[in-house]
Amino acid sequence: MDPVREANLAAYVASAPKTGSSSTFTANFEKKQLAEARRKRSTMTVMERMEADAETKQALAHVKDMRQNTENRKALDRMVEGMRPAPEQKGPKIVSHNGKALQEGHDRKLNWAPLECY
Repeated sequence: MDPVREANLAAYVASAPKTGSSSTFTANFEKKQLAEARRKRSTMTVMERMEADAETKQALAHVKDMRQNTENRKALDRMVEGMRPAPEQKGPKIVSHNGKALQEGHDRKLNWAPLECY
């Protein structure tokens, strides 16, 4: 896994609100990802582990600096939440279409450039 992504996951899990039970903990998927990264680390040689640890340490320091800003924190959290798998659908998906539209995108509003551009 990318060191920056792994560091961001670690920071996200550390900043997630703690609850009494593990079933209600919001970052279970992220903890599983970190456990998988630790498992992969155990298969590396000593020199590879040392290099990976140095990269992860630098990445964690960089991510901590980025998370100081609230806008950057929100962007990093969106990145982590985007990595989660989509929830399973409970039933059939019902899609409705506009009966008046002749082709896809026909009912969409067009954004024209100013008249000076034409």
